[in-house]
Amino acid sequence: MKIILFGHRGCFGTEFRKIVSKNKKIKLFCPPSKKINLINFEKVKKYIIKKNPNLVLNAASIVGINQCEEDFLDAYELNSVSVLNLAKICKNNKITMVQTSTHAVFDGKKKSSYTEKDNPISNNVYSSSKLVAEYFVRSICPKYYIFRFPTMYGDRNNKLFGFVDKVIMNLKKNNKMLIAHDKIDSPSYAKDVAKEVLNVILNKKYGIYHISNSGVTNYYNFVIYLKKLMFSKSKIVPVNDNYFKSTAEKPLRNSIKSYKLKPLRHWKIALKEYISY
Repeated sequence: MKIILFGHRGCFGTEFRKIVSKNKKIKLFCPPSKKINLINFEKVKKYIIKKNPNLVLNAASIVGINQCEEDFLDAYELNSVSVLNLAKICKNNKITMVQTSTHAVFDGKKKSSYTEKDNPISNNVYSSSKLVAEYFVRSICPKYYIFRFPTMYGDRNNKLFGFVDKVIMNLKKNNKMLIAHDKIDSPSYAKDVAKEVLNVILNKKYGIYHISNSGVTNYYNFVIYLKKLMFSKSKIVPVNDNYFKSTAEKPLRNSIKSYKLKPLRHWKIALKEYISY
């Protein structure tokens, strides 16, 4: 099997590369963004046709509510329009397409975890740009996978640190932190997520999937547990999420789970392994 992975330097992409490297039956191509700009339709098309893959996995994205609100044209161009182009290329060349998405496509008003049965409702540029991408893939590609991820942590080959990366840096320095106690999530180890993505792909079960470690927690309790694992002396102060200014509406409850797949290990077990790694 031959796979092209766009977005190989991010958290998921980095872990996916490591997982695939252990499978001798898969040849993985990871073109750097400086060489293959996803916005350049003709160049992307030429590259894909030349490599002739069985599957194209797109994990490239502009992430973050504030960044996407401020640079909304760039956000839609990369998160939506480039996906439209990829979907067309995959369809015309009979290639399976895999699109990574996010729990942010839900408005966060459901009191329990979102599953694949729930209808997404976007409420900001980031979530809508990712949701539009999902619609493009679903409506154009006969064979596709869409994977929605929660907040993730893990190794990464870029410098775009996420929430957990920033928390870990502050805990190492024993810095005081203000953390939202009302923001609910399913924080997950990208290593576990990448393993499950590959498992689903190899089983050829097309469709939409939610992939996360099992269990639900709020950001405050997550950081408190992380602090304990790291033996940090940081003072963690609980605050409401609206304390942190945002240029758009932020969903508060974005935990996800799957009714299609067996539950992955609990987030506490996964986090403990990551910290001791």
